[in-house]
Amino acid sequence: MEHKIYTKKEFKKPSLVQKFFGKKPKENALTEINNLLAEKDLRDITLEEIHLIASKYGVNPSVDFEQEILQFYKDYLKSCLEDRFVSEEELKDLKHLKYILEINDKEVAKIHEELAGEIYRKEVERVINDGELDENERIFIEKLQNDLRLPDSIAKKIYQTSGQELIRNFMNNAIADAKLTPEEEQELIKIAKNLNAEVRLDSATKSSLEKYKLYWQIENDEMPELVVDINIPRNEKCYFHTQAIWYEPVKEAQQIIHSSSSLRIKIAKGLYWRNKNEAVKKIDNNWEAIDTGDMYLTNKRILFKGKKGDKIILLNRILDFTVYSNGIDIERETGKNPFLSFERTTDIFAMLLGKAISQLKS
Repeated sequence: MEHKIYTKKEFKKPSLVQKFFGKKPKENALTEINNLLAEKDLRDITLEEIHLIASKYGVNPSVDFEQEILQFYKDYLKSCLEDRFVSEEELKDLKHLKYILEINDKEVAKIHEELAGEIYRKEVERVINDGELDENERIFIEKLQNDLRLPDSIAKKIYQTSGQELIRNFMNNAIADAKLTPEEEQELIKIAKNLNAEVRLDSATKSSLEKYKLYWQIENDEMPELVVDINIPRNEKCYFHTQAIWYEPVKEAQQIIHSSSSLRIKIAKGLYWRNKNEAVKKIDNNWEAIDTGDMYLTNKRILFKGKKGDKIILLNRILDFTVYSNGIDIERETGKNPFLSFERTTDIFAMLLGKAISQLKS
């Protein structure tokens, strides 16, 4: 089946200079090839006819008009793909067109991948939009690939990309509230399994998912319990461990003695301790590094095991805290108020600390 898609065009008139030297506008070579395609049956056109036109105008069409020649092929393929099926006769037409226009295999494959691949991609996205691919849909996709004459490698690549995009969109919607619930996590796994799509996540995305999963757990009273190599009482649970630096203010401010009843930490579920201050705490001459070591958070206290000795802050003696991207300020009933400096997961620490304090008060 031949597609009549080319229409005759007018030739460009030569300029005065071209008339004087008896030259023809080179663009007319392209017009003449177009008109040949419009007038004759495609498979009746010979390579010699194309060469005669090229010689007449002193051009090399595949070089001087590379994009326009490729467009001839692209337009014909578009017409073949309108019914989402490339027949054997259409394949013969395309093969002959490739031959007479002297288009290489690489360019043909690129054009076919672009046009047929786009049709395939749209249909794949449509059928997997619900996160499932049943047997009828699977058969439809396989038939479409065959009808479009799309290579397995290209079809697989398109399918995997579309599946990953769907999973990525679901994931982004799931964590839009900065939480990943167990139901959302299971749905994510289910979609990936149903679509047989690989979930490729970079380290930053994996870290975010783990963080948002932990956010949900903390807010819903599922405090993560760590196994640590320090001796703590049986009724004490460790929630957090990191390397830290203990800073104290150089000048001792006037200390006001408070009672535990004056704790002013505003524990509002999911709000206070997750409002992480993204600013960096500036460590200047007003602060002195007292010690470095391991910092632990338990359900009873903050335990700092430094090189110079241990320090303890009981949770029921903490009045307030301020979170920074590089650590946390602790305001306590008595003694100097330290700044505990550590580089990562200060938001997680703040959530755990706030939750542990709220559980003490409840």
